[in-house]
Formats: sequence, structure tokens, C-alpha cells
Amino acid sequence: MTLHGCRSGRPVRVDRLAVPPGDRLRLAELGFVRGARMRVVGRGATGGILVALGDARIALDDATALRIEVAACHA
Repeated sequence: MTLHGCRSGRPVRVDRLAVPPGDRLRLAELGFVRGARMRVVGRGATGGILVALGDARIALDDATALRIEVAACHA
């Protein structure tokens, strides 16, 4: 499943980033690394999502969210 397809409030963890190397580095700087736990906290009216990652809130466009593969967290 991709981050784009997650329901709001559902905790997930990053499995894989299917993005170009430059984007991968920038996402890693923001905390998007394998095993990182996060949850979708909102969706924009015209696309994009807002993700809670630790204490940070990060907005991602749809194209990026579609390239972040995640798995459900099991408490």
C-alpha cells in the first residue's frame, strides 16, 4: 500500500521509497526512512496530504505520497 491510500489517523511505517535519489535524500532529511512511523492527519481539497511524523507535520503532494510504500503498524 502507498501512503496516498492510507486512511486518516491510521498508524503506518515506511517500507520503501520509490523516488529518485535526490528526492530520497530530501525525504530522509525530513524523517522518511525505512521503519519510520507516521499517520495521515489530513488531506487537501485539491490533493496532497498532511502527515504526522514524530512532532513534525509535513505536507506531501499526491505524486510523492504515491511513491512512499507503507505497511500498517501493529501496536
